[in-house]
Amino acid sequence: MGYEHYGGTKKILSFVAEDWKLLLFLTILFALYFYYTSTFDFFEKKGVPYLKPTIFLGTLGPRLIGKRSFHDFQLDIYKHFQGKPYGGIFEGRRPNLYVFNPDLIKAVTIRDFDHFVDRNFLNLNQPRYLSRSLLHLKVAEKFNYMSKSKRFLIFFVLMFMPKIFQYLNISLMHRETCAELMRMLKAAKAERRQSGVRKNDFLQLLLDTYEEDKKSDNMKCKFLLFVCLDDDTIDAQALLFLIAGYETSGTLLSFAVHTLAIHPELQENLRANIKEETEGKELSYDLLMQLPMLEGFLLETLRIYPPFALVDRLCVKEYTLPGTNVMVDVGDVVSVNIIGIHMDPNYYPEPEKFKPERFMYDEKKNRPSHLFLPFGLGSRNCIGLRFAMLSVKTAMVALVKNFKFSICEKTENPVKFSSSGGILLKAENGLWVRIEAL
Repeated sequence: MGYEHYGGTKKILSFVAEDWKLLLFLTILFALYFYYTSTFDFFEKKGVPYLKPTIFLGTLGPRLIGKRSFHDFQLDIYKHFQGKPYGGIFEGRRPNLYVFNPDLIKAVTIRDFDHFVDRNFLNLNQPRYLSRSLLHLKVAEKFNYMSKSKRFLIFFVLMFMPKIFQYLNISLMHRETCAELMRMLKAAKAERRQSGVRKNDFLQLLLDTYEEDKKSDNMKCKFLLFVCLDDDTIDAQALLFLIAGYETSGTLLSFAVHTLAIHPELQENLRANIKEETEGKELSYDLLMQLPMLEGFLLETLRIYPPFALVDRLCVKEYTLPGTNVMVDVGDVVSVNIIGIHMDPNYYPEPEKFKPERFMYDEKKNRPSHLFLPFGLGSRNCIGLRFAMLSVKTAMVALVKNFKFSICEKTENPVKFSSSGGILLKAENGLWVRIEAL
């Protein structure tokens, strides 16, 4: 027996010595499998329904392989959990809890906002003029352009080594475009400081606050819930306003014009109403606020074509979803599905139909305000909401009064959303219409 035992041990040692590479490979493979699937029981433990994940991809497969646009993917998620108050998906191995019930949405974004004050952002090693914007304080057309190779790199790191993001020189913004915008901004700041010329705009407000902070003892920065302004913070906020205002307003205007082209009767009615209300009058803020048909038209455009399909929050204090036993821990992500809410027939009957009257007069009072989310919701909604609507209304008045829009051979209806872009809404083949001067 002793000899046989010795012989067996010798064979095992010999196998290990000869095939250690195979054993090492299998060990690493098992470790990776265990690590990337160790969170897959997260929602099961909490009693939350969830989409079944796949190793490495989680439930993002259709999105990551370019099969579905971000908006369509979010709509698929909403439909999967239709009728349920909440549900879960996995972004790689990371759980993401969605709340669908209107009362839960209101609780997370408004009533109990102090538990969800942060946004869900990657900790990236990027320039301070990007990392110090309002979006990150606990950011032109190409600003969010990202090559396929960069997208793959970000996805790879996100799935396999998310914690090293803070050490890599990666930005979700298009660096060259942002750098050029920053060059122009710095030139504008230098010119104003040198010449002493003052202007009534956002940049001037930031510069004035900066000068006031310099004159004060700056001790207030240690006690108040904001960061005192320095040049990096000024640059970050100015760049944010420029980028956010350009992209979202451009998206709204583009889809609004496309909508007018495919609804000629609506276009004529809107034109007649605008001419009647503005003819012979100076275009002012008060006048623009007194155009309910134009506002209803733009809000309905935002309902069907919201620039963002999702809004998320990061839990900063332990929280239990009201009326449930579902615990949300610090660091957990909670999301609200904007496009799903907007296309839910329970809140918007015949959601595929374009009906501006949903947002006109008493009709809009029949629906809770937190079920319309193109600008987000609660204390961290879009800071440029009013400015965006004012600028778009101004542009639309000029466009509708001076031009006629109609379909052409390239006009698509319905619009196919881009599956190769980022999270912002874009048409796969562009938005084409015929424009004629009146």
